[in-house]
Amino acid sequence: MMVRSSSVAGKIFDVLNIIFLIVMAFIMLYPFWHVLVGSVLPYEEAIKTRFNFFPRNFSFEAYKYVFSKKTILMSVIVSVFVTVAGTLYQLFVTAIAAYPLTKQDLPGRSAIFLFIIFTMFFGGGLIPYYLLIKSLGMVNSLAVMIIPAAFSTFNMIVLKTFFQNIPVDLEESAKIDGAGYMRVFFQIILPLSVPALATIALFIAVGQWNNWYVPMLFLNDKDLWPLAMVLRDVLINNNMELTRSGSFVSKEFMLGDTIKNAIVMVSVIPIIIVYPFIQKHFVKGVMIGSIKS
Repeated sequence: MMVRSSSVAGKIFDVLNIIFLIVMAFIMLYPFWHVLVGSVLPYEEAIKTRFNFFPRNFSFEAYKYVFSKKTILMSVIVSVFVTVAGTLYQLFVTAIAAYPLTKQDLPGRSAIFLFIIFTMFFGGGLIPYYLLIKSLGMVNSLAVMIIPAAFSTFNMIVLKTFFQNIPVDLEESAKIDGAGYMRVFFQIILPLSVPALATIALFIAVGQWNNWYVPMLFLNDKDLWPLAMVLRDVLINNNMELTRSGSFVSKEFMLGDTIKNAIVMVSVIPIIIVYPFIQKHFVKGVMIGSIKS
């Protein structure tokens, strides 16, 4: 919340600050608006000018075409599956790895932590990684987008730091009542860590949803491509195959640009819909009032 000043200099600063924020908001939102408008422009209006801030007419032919294509529908299903499964799996593995590292009595705790940190800065390289994935039989399998990404050092450090801020009194009280480490973890630590878990889950989900690099390396079967890979194929490789069939051949150029914009919107909208439900956990402090000292 902006604090307004009663002085002249303060009022001038407030006005300049508001103008600056409006300009920055416009700069950030206009590319999204441009793609949205471009996805619903009719052919006649699209060819007149490249700048259409407020279109007078709308056409949803591109969206009808996008959702009528089996390739794109399958890619959406694949993306949803990979995102949900990958997020839950990576979140569980990361959390189950971070919690023991908060215990001072864990044997070899420092060595384990240093070994994990080492992997954050050094890797084996792309060729050994590809050979490893191939030897595990995960080429042309959706498992390659889920299992190798099961652990993130950065996310583990974030969760570890959050777990360490949870009062030890809660765990000690549970242990006095006979609870073990697993019960404490699932019934006390995880419920109290919803803000951190939700934040990490959003990071993982966005990464999984936008992941095109791994499919490009390991998925040769186009039926297994996620939406991000299809979008890359349409935008970067300028694959016009999607526009060369059906009753739209006569408007190939128009549908080329319009379909690109429509696919971009289809790939962005799910994250925009999910984000507001997760955002509330960013600022919510569930620990406030849970302990009275």
